[in-house]
Amino acid sequence: MSNIPFEEFDVAAATSTGALIYWERNGEQLLEIRADRHFRWLLLDGVVQSVLQQATPGELCLPHQRILQALMPAQAAQVLHLGLGGGDLLRWLHHRYPGVQQTAIDLNAQVIDIYQRFFQQEEQPHLHCQDAFAWLGSGHQQYDLILIDLFSDDGSPAALFQSATYEHLQQHIAPDGRVIVNLLPRTEQEWQQVQHLLAGCGKVHSLRIANYRNYLIWTEPKPAARKSPVRHSPD
Repeated sequence: MSNIPFEEFDVAAATSTGALIYWERNGEQLLEIRADRHFRWLLLDGVVQSVLQQATPGELCLPHQRILQALMPAQAAQVLHLGLGGGDLLRWLHHRYPGVQQTAIDLNAQVIDIYQRFFQQEEQPHLHCQDAFAWLGSGHQQYDLILIDLFSDDGSPAALFQSATYEHLQQHIAPDGRVIVNLLPRTEQEWQQVQHLLAGCGKVHSLRIANYRNYLIWTEPKPAARKSPVRHSPD
């Protein structure tokens, strides 16, 4: 079967194309899975969260994910995902970093079940059904890469704009590690707040995804401080 370019997945038509193979309302939240002969995708309240390409499940299909590929570190042995969706990055990172240990945290038990039933492939992550921010404050394991992809109502959750979250992130990120946030800010002030708070984890960069509300905000390790040479006074 030939490889299907990611441009062929039509995000704009995703709510009406394909066959509806799963539907569930969880409180006010609507979860749907649709599929055609090329793709299977997850919709959360009508918004595409994940896409699996049937021929090559390890490929990334959504525009912001293609940009994310270029932001990944060269190597990573331990990766933490805050937010699961359909596990697109879990599948892709499984092939990028052979032997990688991945941990994913998601509060929604239905989302975890959907991932395992409809999207999981060869990857075998450690899955935890728990509030991601509470989980951050409960341990001290360090990760080479932390990916934050969490949404609440029409934007990002309130805890992403609170300093305590970033104090916990600093405890979990390895010295040469990287944090990447997929942010859906309601205002420019929210975007600026995350940039400011994330600075404790490294040198901060950001990029807005063209034609979307999303911003990608990521860190790079800060250069080690240069030590001044020790000068000795002549005898």
